[in-house]
Amino acid sequence: MTYTTTIAVPALDFTAVRNWLRRRIFDLFLCLIFVYIWQSRDISITLHFNDLAWRQESRAGESAPTAPAPVQKETVSLHAQRPPADKNDLKANHFRNLTFILNPGYVKRKHVDPAVVEAKLNTCERYVAEFAGVALREMKRTGIPASITLAQGLLESDAGESRLSTESANHFGIKCRSKCRGCTCRNYTDDDIYDMFRVFSDPVESFREHSALLTTKRYQHLLKLKMTDYQGWAFGLKKAGYATDKKYAEKLIRIIEALKLYRFDRQV
Repeated sequence: MTYTTTIAVPALDFTAVRNWLRRRIFDLFLCLIFVYIWQSRDISITLHFNDLAWRQESRAGESAPTAPAPVQKETVSLHAQRPPADKNDLKANHFRNLTFILNPGYVKRKHVDPAVVEAKLNTCERYVAEFAGVALREMKRTGIPASITLAQGLLESDAGESRLSTESANHFGIKCRSKCRGCTCRNYTDDDIYDMFRVFSDPVESFREHSALLTTKRYQHLLKLKMTDYQGWAFGLKKAGYATDKKYAEKLIRIIEALKLYRFDRQV
């Protein structure tokens, strides 16, 4: 005998389903966002650990890193032998040649590369070596201390690398005088003011004109000072109006003492 069982399946009420979806649409949306965030988190974690595993694997055959050597403090020396900095180095060209002589504390404050410092100081020493003989001859001829002549030349010409010195061989910022007949002059800026400066055929002529200037009536009283009194000369030049810089005398003295230019004054 065969029995047949009949199961009644209720008809799907689409209206009820639609109403349920409307009530749960926000919950479904949040669930989708949660699933998306969770999947993204899994990807991120996987990448992170893979990267870490790769780093650990790459270092497996390396020895443990050694501790860095302690930093040694160095003092700036005018005569320390270090390789000079490349002149094309922008850091070197950023400074004037006298910067570290006139302001030695700047080196430590700004952590300037010692090679740059040494390059600038070497430039100053080369200037002294090149023109010390001229300054000595002028000292014996006129009585002007060689230390003063060299210090002024260094300061005014930036150790022979200023535009005025390279283009016009004028190492002392000598301006054109009204009674200067037959002189060649050129227009330059001085302290943001345009002025006429002498043009010389060579630096030696500039040194001779400097001596002629300091033996004029305006500075002649300085010749009464001792040849070795470079401090008296420095302050005397400032007081007589050689330069407008209020610290001109102090700068000359610092240059003389840093480069030991006073040694030339004893060679009379």
